[in-house]
Amino acid sequence: MKLSLRLQRIDAMIPETPEPAYEHIWDCCCDHGQLGMALLARRAAHKVHFVDRVPALMADVESSLQRFFAHLPRQSWQVHCADVSQLPLPAAGRQLVILAGVGGELLVELVTALLNAHPGQALEFILCPVRQQYQVRQALRAMNLGLLAESLLQENNRFYEVLHVTTARDAAPVSPVGAQMWDFDQATHRDYLRRTLNHYQRMLQRNPAAAEVITAYKQLLN
Repeated sequence: MKLSLRLQRIDAMIPETPEPAYEHIWDCCCDHGQLGMALLARRAAHKVHFVDRVPALMADVESSLQRFFAHLPRQSWQVHCADVSQLPLPAAGRQLVILAGVGGELLVELVTALLNAHPGQALEFILCPVRQQYQVRQALRAMNLGLLAESLLQENNRFYEVLHVTTARDAAPVSPVGAQMWDFDQATHRDYLRRTLNHYQRMLQRNPAAAEVITAYKQLLN
């Protein structure tokens, strides 16, 4: 199956290694399980979990898994019709939770719920909010999550930021405006910054706090 550019970028953040890189990968609401199936096909984890709250959607995902992955051991995947905030994360083993295609506010709520439900557990997240990126980044900093990688892409005239973060204490802090992802030699990156600044300039008329955000983004040009 052909992944969207956004899912291709997320897929590229997960290393291809001779042995599975993770014990568990949780594909949460990522375009009908397409990303999880791609990860399952290349054995990125010992077990790939597919999660969504919609029963009909998960029934379709399970049918596809049974059809296309009958050659794999049945324990290599599992379908969960459940709320992401209540994932049954095992206490041991390296694991990754992927959240893409949801708004920033909901994304922060879900990550917060998982961290609160599993305090002190070693976890990684790949996150791709559809909006409110600055607020998401500030929330990740407040949760003391560290940055492993980040990327910026454009698909169908919409920009996406993808962040790979971890609970590990030795990782770099998450930048409120991004650090690794920018390449201002690329016209698309310059365009994204311009659009972002214009957005907060409009917000400034009704929210003086936007001035701080504008200053932070302008410092990228120094």
